Amino acid sequence: MILTGNESDPLPGARDTRRIPWPSFDPDALWSEMTTASCKTLVVESYHLAKSLFYLEYEIEDDGTIVFMSSGNIRLRKSTDPSERALIWTGLELPSDLGNEQWLTAQAHAYRFVALARDLGYRGMINIDAIFADDGRLLFNEANGRWGGGSVLHSIAVRLLGFDYSACNVILSARNVRSRSLQTAHDRFVKEGFPFDRIRKEGVIPLAADEDAGTVECLVIARDRPAARDLEHRLLRMV
Repeated sequence: MILTGNESDPLPGARDTRRIPWPSFDPDALWSEMTTASCKTLVVESYHLAKSLFYLEYEIEDDGTIVFMSSGNIRLRKSTDPSERALIWTGLELPSDLGNEQWLTAQAHAYRFVALARDLGYRGMINIDAIFADDGRLLFNEANGRWGGGSVLHSIAVRLLGFDYSACNVILSARNVRSRSLQTAHDRFVKEGFPFDRIRKEGVIPLAADEDAGTVECLVIARDRPAARDLEHRLLRMV
């Protein structure tokens, strides 16, 4: 939860963004709301507005070699429900759109985190979330020793496009596409001419279905960012 003295729209990374009237602020009431009988601990952090939200993913091999895997943008949007106080995660976009200087700075510092994990004995996939704040500072949110949200997207892109896919393609995940099942989504995409074309190296691939929610997550592959976002928009509008 983010507490602010100003009016604010929902902010990334929080389930709620709440305005607190500081002169009449009741800390006891907030404490009661945010703690439980079994957990009386709160972690207080400062919040930084971000210009860029992104991640970097690496693999630490058995011999300790560090291999960069991929990087991507973390995409969020406001809910159409005005009562919703959290932004909705819409998916990832690979590669990230950081400028060269930002990219080199993020890589250099992220590599130090990964090297530390290696020196502690960890082996396997590790992904690191970060932001560039409005004031230009690079801040790291967390590091996870596991496959990340972009691991599957990267793996598919490598198989279909080659290891250098990020030089000439953009891929993104489109979540919450309305469809009853993977087969229904596939049949509709074929009818509309959306499936991935190996020659053009563009198109849509259904990845996973949430039958309870009636949605499918899809992988969109295109030649550049505008084309990828246009294809995503057409996909969501069609369904």
